[in-house]
Amino acid sequence: MVAVERAVSPVVRYPHMRLEVIAAMRSLSDRRHGEVQWGRVEEGVSYYDDLTLNVHTLYDDSMVLPEPSEAVPDVLHQEEVPAFRDLGRVLGPMLQDLGDRPDADYLSDPRWSDVVRAAQAALEVMRARDEMDSNMSSPS
Repeated sequence: MVAVERAVSPVVRYPHMRLEVIAAMRSLSDRRHGEVQWGRVEEGVSYYDDLTLNVHTLYDDSMVLPEPSEAVPDVLHQEEVPAFRDLGRVLGPMLQDLGDRPDADYLSDPRWSDVVRAAQAALEVMRARDEMDSNMSSPS
């Protein structure tokens, strides 16, 4: 997860926040990353990731959840809204049920696979849109 997505649509109002959402999607869509990296602090390493950080990115910082349509055109494109609604439908109830429980409790919950799949789908839609925008703005 060290590489940053390169193509960001010039159409969104806050492209840097979009990059943060992409990073959150990458983190949530990779179960192994969560198991190995979340909550891990290493001396001399300036990278940190955990569920709380990603939830805050989605709900508080970018506000793509709980209502993704309100993040258009600031962070999302209209065609990305359904994928984020699907993510909210599976992540939201888990957050209400598990609250501040440790990340490991989320990762071991049977519903977590649905969150991973929804995050993968949202990430794919975002990547496809950014690739399309990049291709449109590249000189032929």
